Amino acid sequence: MSLSKGMIIEITSPPDREKLVAELWWGDEMWGEINQDSGSLMVELYPRASGEPWTFPLDTLLEVLRKAGPHLLGEIDSRL
Repeated sequence: MSLSKGMIIEITSPPDREKLVAELWWGDEMWGEINQDSGSLMVELYPRASGEPWTFPLDTLLEVLRKAGPHLLGEIDSRL
């Protein structure tokens, strides 16, 4: 799912996870994921390759988090 301003959510099934994961991308760099391995939705943030801090418009970040959760929980068709 492509969102405004270069934000992308990809629902994946990585081999090291038991359940679906929402990968959070900005352009071609993954900045985090939302997983549900612990039984609840958890956000895992990754460092930027350049060492600079990530900065996102708050409304864009909130939109990403709001849209990813229901897909992982099966409340919405996961085919984005």
